[in-house]
Amino acid sequence: MTNVKTSGVVIKRMNYGEADRILTILTSDMGKIKAIAKGSRKILSKMGGSLEPFCLVDFIFHKGKSFYIVTSAIVKNYFENIHSDIGKTAKAFYIGELIDKFLKEEENHPEIFILFTKYLKALDRDDDEILIPVFSAKILENLGFKPEVSVCLHCRTKLEPKQNFWDDVEGGVICKSCHNKFGHGHKIDNDVIKILRLIFSPQFNVGSKINIDNDYKKQTGVVLDSYIESIIERELKSKKFLKEIGR
Repeated sequence: MTNVKTSGVVIKRMNYGEADRILTILTSDMGKIKAIAKGSRKILSKMGGSLEPFCLVDFIFHKGKSFYIVTSAIVKNYFENIHSDIGKTAKAFYIGELIDKFLKEEENHPEIFILFTKYLKALDRDDDEILIPVFSAKILENLGFKPEVSVCLHCRTKLEPKQNFWDDVEGGVICKSCHNKFGHGHKIDNDVIKILRLIFSPQFNVGSKINIDNDYKKQTGVVLDSYIESIIERELKSKKFLKEIGR
């Protein structure tokens, strides 16, 4: 059998049989794949510690009938602060689950892999409220779900700094006149619209610091979270975890 070498991050895993695990891995050049790690739950397994979620790992696989088979796994970056902080772990699960819901298996998205590794590095260093909104926005943008934040969704006129409205279903901002006419959307603060324009702009660097009030960061997160739920038509399980731990 041919060996396949790639870098990847485990975004989900489940026990299988008496000693195995089935892994969902976001790879650098193969997209999202399913792999089986045989015997990885045994106490003496050499690979067990290398298969934790949210570690950057160099993998070697064989191609099996149903799954790739992990034959080697060497950790390049463990992201220790993420694994030692339950709040950061929960936030890693959120973006990991977001990626899992949006990506089809073996559909290559190297830009999403790069974004995810940048997210893990940023989260490992810091716990800024804006990290989830920023990386959620860039993932949505890369997958073709960028919302309209510059002009009204309906009449296409430039948005004025007045009362505007956000529409999850259609994906973007609606002016007051169109809201009155069609009854769509709910109120959105103009400062939140400004933040959305910034993080969705092509020039925005995901590593940039955004010096804004935490309340606006939270509001931006709520808007994007609601938009994501409207697309996938369900609440992410990791969101419930974040709520439970108060993050």
